[in-house]
Amino acid sequence: MNRNARHRRGFTLIELLVVVSIIALLISILLPSLSRARQRARRTQCASRLRAVFLAATMYIREEGRFPDLNNEEEEGAWQYNYLIYDGGDFDNNFGPLARPDGLIKYVEQLYCPLQRDPYYSLATKVNPWPVKPNFDTRSSYGRRYGLSGKSLSQIREVSAFAADVLHLPSVVLTAHASGVNVVYTDGHAKWVDAPEILLDNELSKPFEEEDNPIVAEIWDELDRAGR
Repeated sequence: MNRNARHRRGFTLIELLVVVSIIALLISILLPSLSRARQRARRTQCASRLRAVFLAATMYIREEGRFPDLNNEEEEGAWQYNYLIYDGGDFDNNFGPLARPDGLIKYVEQLYCPLQRDPYYSLATKVNPWPVKPNFDTRSSYGRRYGLSGKSLSQIREVSAFAADVLHLPSVVLTAHASGVNVVYTDGHAKWVDAPEILLDNELSKPFEEEDNPIVAEIWDELDRAGR
């Protein structure tokens, strides 16, 4: 075999640079698509977990006859701590009876959105411990609608949006799906809802005050309308 034939087998530097450029171009085209696909898959996983929470809640109501209380008195209004699993002392309120050791939710991961990055609403962080610790609150990244404390299954069927990604502060929405929330409705279906304006632009206070009630109520009304 002559020298010229051996040379024809290899790449020239220019050819190699062209190939590298083509590969880099393909990667730049494909990566955003892969990222969007991964995010859609996690959004779907989030909706599936939220629906599982609803199913566990309905099973609990069938067994107990009523849904657990929220962590505040009902007369305190719409801003109640609707995301708590453990209030620092017991599992008696909100999602706690579903997630305690003898509860219907066997895997606590079901109470967390896989996209939520806020440490206060993510699983097993320093500020949101799991397993629970006395005197420390443990929060879900989902929130239950206000006004359902003590309701029977037939009474809960009368409302529309049952639970959603935590939505009481715009910053918490932005650290999860950013542009909206997953919602589960009392007929059992879960769906993605593009964020209404009030969800991403409101004047909710922290900690919450009585004047926050109308804002929270309006947010849930918007989610009701989105589910029809």
